Amino acid sequence: MVIGAYGSGAKPVIDGGGNAETLLLKNTQWVEAKDLEITNSGNPGRNKRGVRVQLDDFGTGTHYRLTGLDIHDILGDDTKGTEGSAGILFSVTGSKKPTRFDDVVVSGNTVRTVDREGIYFASTWNNRPVHGDYDPNGPAYLPSTRVVARGNTLEDLGGDGIVITATDRTLVEHNRLDGFQRRSAGYNAGMWPWNADNTVFQYNEVSGGETTRDGMAYDVDEGTFGTVFQYNVSHDNAGGFFLVCTATGKLGNAVIRYNISRNDHFRSIETCRGSFDDVRFHNNTIYIGEGVSQTVVNENTTDRHEISFTNNIVVKEGSGTASFNLKSGGVTLNHNTLVNTVGAPANPGGTSADPLLSDPTGALPLGLRLRSGSPALRAGTPVPGSPNRDLYGNPVGNPPNMGADQGRGTIEPLLPTTTADAS
Repeated sequence: MVIGAYGSGAKPVIDGGGNAETLLLKNTQWVEAKDLEITNSGNPGRNKRGVRVQLDDFGTGTHYRLTGLDIHDILGDDTKGTEGSAGILFSVTGSKKPTRFDDVVVSGNTVRTVDREGIYFASTWNNRPVHGDYDPNGPAYLPSTRVVARGNTLEDLGGDGIVITATDRTLVEHNRLDGFQRRSAGYNAGMWPWNADNTVFQYNEVSGGETTRDGMAYDVDEGTFGTVFQYNVSHDNAGGFFLVCTATGKLGNAVIRYNISRNDHFRSIETCRGSFDDVRFHNNTIYIGEGVSQTVVNENTTDRHEISFTNNIVVKEGSGTASFNLKSGGVTLNHNTLVNTVGAPANPGGTSADPLLSDPTGALPLGLRLRSGSPALRAGTPVPGSPNRDLYGNPVGNPPNMGADQGRGTIEPLLPTTTADAS
């Protein structure tokens, strides 16, 4: 079944008129919705969704495509989950028949001015003892599979951007998010998984997170295993760059590599209560410019957090501070470049030498590369399991560079010579 435009002209408009559902696709499969304009501004503040794909005690539903949708002004309430307000909600409900999604692509959509969630995957079939909401008598864990969120643009969101829950091997890539956590009283971040395994986030850009009730670009949350964040960009988020949080659950085997953060405030990595192990934060470039202060790693409890912090570049310039606040004894550093930071523990193989970053204020990710002659070139240490290339497509050397850029060093062009200079 295909629901979409035909012929020429503007996209057909579906207006929810203040009702809870605008476009509802329930207990169906092999369905595509494309090239539509979807809005629902009536009765602002009530529970509502732009597009909801729902399976209720259905079994496994397969083949879902949401493409080219312009979703805007979904003025919902401040709720999330299987019945929450969102621009796009994939919702598994019920408890009688094991139910999940399979083969989902959400691609090339715009989602703007939405309360609360941008794109959200939720399921009642999510119970396993690795997260704090575990109900041993509830529906067992049954993750959705073959889920892809690609090339979407999200703007002006009340709460979270893209949230993945109860899935296995989801891919989230080439999405752009600007402006989130704008109107919610809760805690919201840009892009993150919860109770999901083997999720890959890559080539995304997140900015404009507001408040420090989270408000950071990315999050590895509780109940997640095998999460990878690579080749992403984060900038100008009030809440910072990354949250690694277990609350009352567990997480492990997470890697955060070859990402760039510029002028993210408050914290670069924030932990929360609960312990976790095997979180590897390596080959990231973090630039903290004029007037910005940040705690590079902020442990807000003494619960032990096993984080290896390796081959990263952290540069603080101008007014403001960059510091470390470590409490658990589980954070270890080696082979990092730390410029104008305070409170860092031992950093074997590390340096405080200027890494000669190119164009700190230019377009990302082209800015913040290493210039020729940088002391960070081939100054890192090999990290097992690293990919073969960086976010620019450069091969990773042995030894690698410190930071996200694995090239040989850029040669910046000279400024044009003026007539006066020439004389």
